[in-house]
Amino acid sequence: MKYTIETIISKPLQQVTQLYNDTSNNSKWMPGFISHEINSGSHRNAGSRSTFTFKMNGRDFTMTETIIKNNLTEIVVEFISNGTVNTQITQFSKINEHSTSYRVHESFKLKGFMIIIGLLMPNAFKKQTRKFVDAFKSFAENQ
Repeated sequence: MKYTIETIISKPLQQVTQLYNDTSNNSKWMPGFISHEINSGSHRNAGSRSTFTFKMNGRDFTMTETIIKNNLTEIVVEFISNGTVNTQITQFSKINEHSTSYRVHESFKLKGFMIIIGLLMPNAFKKQTRKFVDAFKSFAENQ
């Protein structure tokens, strides 16, 4: 399953990328965020691995993040969780001095029970991505 979610953030590119790459901001914009722990590598650099923990639907949910590439305006990560491998490409580009394009490309590989979920509720994945994109936009614009 592949899709793209995009929006415009009314803030300059440099400020948006700084906010996005500062993991101390995660709790301010990631719905359900509990924790982020670096397991190996350097903070947000290619090759680094982290564990994210979220509270979703009343239960804790963890996923492993591996940074593939991060040049601040394009961040490629792989998330692995129960039955799901997700490659996410996040791109920021300057529209003008006061606006930034924020685009998230998602590519999911589903296994086991998650294949059924993906077939029955494909919009659930898009809604979750949209929720995170909108939350980051709101956070960034209020800084």
